[in-house]
Amino acid sequence: PHTLTGGQVALGLAGAFIINDAEEDALGLPGGAYEVPLILRDASMDNAGDLQYKPRGGGWLGDFPLVNGTRDPYLTVDTALYRFRVLCGSNARIFGLTLENGAPFTLIGNDGGLLESAVQVGQIDMSPGERVDVLVDFRGLQVGTQVMLQDARSGWDLLEFRVARQISDPTPIPTALSTIPPLANPVRTRIFSFDGMSKINGMEYDVNRIDFQVPFGDVELWRFITNGNAPHPVHVHGVPFQVLSRTGGRGQLYPWEAGWKDTVLLEDRETIEVLTYFNAYRGEYLMHCHKLEHEDMGMMSNFVVV
Repeated sequence: PHTLTGGQVALGLAGAFIINDAEEDALGLPGGAYEVPLILRDASMDNAGDLQYKPRGGGWLGDFPLVNGTRDPYLTVDTALYRFRVLCGSNARIFGLTLENGAPFTLIGNDGGLLESAVQVGQIDMSPGERVDVLVDFRGLQVGTQVMLQDARSGWDLLEFRVARQISDPTPIPTALSTIPPLANPVRTRIFSFDGMSKINGMEYDVNRIDFQVPFGDVELWRFITNGNAPHPVHVHGVPFQVLSRTGGRGQLYPWEAGWKDTVLLEDRETIEVLTYFNAYRGEYLMHCHKLEHEDMGMMSNFVVV
């Protein structure tokens, strides 16, 4: 569906897979009714109440938020520890997640799975395609308390948590989570310039063109830069990477950028370096800007692992 992805997603074609494994099962994390997926996006409607999409080259922004496809949503919760699997499913909007009462999120995972250790954060910024795995503790709150999940960037209210039942929940908040071997000693460096709103290294996407080859099993350093028109959430298909550094612009890495990532936010005046390691499958892969209007205009690149 090249050139059609933005419209498809804006009109509702987006979702998430929840993945569990034995490692996280052993941690005793919240499950069942206490493990909840949250898909965040923005939307617009026409006068008839139907979803509306009017693409803009700089990135389409909707008029109001939806969570799991619902406008002005709420979730009744117990006085318990909850696990939220969060996907930013917007076309172009970046969300800055906060809790109205100032309570922190306990961040335990992101795009590629668990982090090495849990970390408390007050705000999490998510660009299109990024995922986070967080714990929110409602223990100690009184029945009848309302806590709003908010977007600090737009000022929107996203999801109201309504404490409806008093229970005793002894679930511990784990600290150590996983072991993530660090990638090191890259054998080559590649530079990718995200140019304007439609090009990578000066070229618009051609489905029949392979732009570069990656040797199987090599650790490589990929450097992402931009000549403007950011933000560019850079997404690489089929492989997680480790974010090494961000210089210029915001000039730092964030807790949700640790561990294994497959999407990283590149802002204007920033240079981001990541370490990649293709050791699972040979074949054709894709890299692109996850701002869907940029993707549709050609900010994508085919490469092949050989």
